Amino acid sequence: MSLTDILNFVNMLTSSVLVILTFSLLSYTLTYNFRTSVARRFALLLAFVMLVYAADVALGRVLSAESANRWLRLQWLGITMVPAAAYHFSLAVLATTNYRVHRRRWISHAFYILSIASAIDAVAGSAIVGEVRYTPPLSYLEGGPLFWLFAAYFALAIGLALGNIWKARQRCLTESTRTRMTYLLLGFVAPGIAVFPYLVAITRLLGPNEPSALVLLISILGNVAVGFMLLLMSYTVAYFGVLTPDRVVRYRLLRFFMRGPVVAILVILAIQITPPVERILGLPRDVILFSIITGVIVLSQLALSVTKSAVDRLIYREDREEIAWLRELDRRMLATSDLRQLLDNNLVALCELLRVPSAFAAAAVGPDLILEAVVGPEATRTQILAVKDWSDALGKSMRDLRPQHPYSHQGYWLWPLADHAPDDESSRVLGILGVEARTASPLLGADEVRVVEAILERTTSALADRRLQQSMLASLRYLIPDIDRMQQLRGVIPYAAMDSEREPTAALLDPSPIHSPEFEAWVKDALSHYWGGPKLTHSPLIKLRTVNETMASADDDPTRALRLVLGQALERLRPEGKQNFTAPEWLLYNILEMRFVQGRKVREIADRLAISESDLYRKQRVAIGQLARVLSEMEQTNAAEAIAAGSPGASRRPAPVPMSVEKSR
Repeated sequence: MSLTDILNFVNMLTSSVLVILTFSLLSYTLTYNFRTSVARRFALLLAFVMLVYAADVALGRVLSAESANRWLRLQWLGITMVPAAAYHFSLAVLATTNYRVHRRRWISHAFYILSIASAIDAVAGSAIVGEVRYTPPLSYLEGGPLFWLFAAYFALAIGLALGNIWKARQRCLTESTRTRMTYLLLGFVAPGIAVFPYLVAITRLLGPNEPSALVLLISILGNVAVGFMLLLMSYTVAYFGVLTPDRVVRYRLLRFFMRGPVVAILVILAIQITPPVERILGLPRDVILFSIITGVIVLSQLALSVTKSAVDRLIYREDREEIAWLRELDRRMLATSDLRQLLDNNLVALCELLRVPSAFAAAAVGPDLILEAVVGPEATRTQILAVKDWSDALGKSMRDLRPQHPYSHQGYWLWPLADHAPDDESSRVLGILGVEARTASPLLGADEVRVVEAILERTTSALADRRLQQSMLASLRYLIPDIDRMQQLRGVIPYAAMDSEREPTAALLDPSPIHSPEFEAWVKDALSHYWGGPKLTHSPLIKLRTVNETMASADDDPTRALRLVLGQALERLRPEGKQNFTAPEWLLYNILEMRFVQGRKVREIADRLAISESDLYRKQRVAIGQLARVLSEMEQTNAAEAIAAGSPGASRRPAPVPMSVEKSR
């Protein structure tokens, strides 16, 4: 192979890598930052750059001047659109610093008109580029009479875009944002370097006898530089409009590149080196290709797993210990299915020990018992639910906390499950464990007592841990909205744009009840007193905009207005069609409607919906969460409409004060 052949091969590799890189950056940007105008315009710029490099890769494989002409025309479509897209992107970046860009938008519109006109001529005309010059490994379109005019336009647009980025950097107020804008400024040179038709310019200046090796070497070095600069730009753009912490953005971006683009690049490189390996080993191409690709994919995933701790140390730094605890919690948390499996195992062991056909474990929820696990024949659950006075058994358990001494109840032997020692005054019953009685009075051998005590200890510990974890999860459910709120406030200052595409800062700072960590609890309280009561009358939800807007339809009664709003939210949860008590999509609506609107009992609802009481309670929590989400969406829509109509503060009515509160004042 000659030097030119080697350089052409390397140039093809670097161009293929850039195609993969630009496509990956485009996919990532559209997935995680689509709502941000900066990211959308950056994605448009990446699309044109990717088009240029994809055509460059195809040109290395064409076999005729006609095919080369088609691909070169397509490549020029991307080249001509890059200047306008780059300037449009720079305007979006400048707007994030609260700089008014209304006049500069006219320049952007003019650049788009020039780019579109240039693209039409490049594809179908001959003013900017003319006939194809097919000289593998370098093929290009000869410059037309207006080529230098287009080159001047290209340089002007990129220069003005760089000026906008520089101005945005100068307007940054914090060190971190200024540093990121510096990265963006350095990386912004990439589009111009990447797509400008240097080969056409060189041939126009020096003639058609250009040195191929030198041009290929410059192209390779340029491709490497462009790849690094595109990564630098993407790293900066990833933070625009994102309300998650910086460490999450860094981790997500790094893991995406390691799992996607890096693996794809290694596969492409492996495919490119297949022909030399085929000649050396003397094996069929498909065998070598299969082996290389399999090895690359498996080894890359293994390397990701091995280097995970090193990546965590690199990204999280001072937060490593906290993140490690959170991940350990995820691995060790006792989920609902885990608890059921553990209880099933214990109940099976208990049945085998005592030689009884069935057993069950029930958790105490206030004065009620909820079946958590049942083993035995199919009719066992029905038989247990048929017993009407389990509350008496629970009361007896609370009075007599002696787990080693079971007591008889309705044909079952029952043991109380308490989370403290029997002589501890603070002991509380977590539930009961029962087996089908083998004799009228409980009678156990010494060996059976020892094993039963171990089973009771494991079951009690599982229920206690599960209750603690549920309490923690409930706190997290209330905490997560507040965390989101803090992330919103964190993102207001650095990138608060004064254009119509972003939410105004005043809207973010509006203290609506939906931003409270107790919002879901307030919804549940209001539902529990849906037809009247202090939790509805004094509910903080009365301060909602939607409630204030409904006052006219409720005779200026805030309680009735809140009930109407809750009813509207419930109707939004209602699926289309006739009500169905067995369809899964109707489950959440049916639970809320029967439980709070109709006021039916838990057991009656569970029987009607053919689910257990424990499942009913779990699904009820989910349903209340969905209703809270609908209320939040209604409130945000109302706020957006108020802002669009003019001044949000002037159009909002003052929140009404309940009568009882007014009297107490």
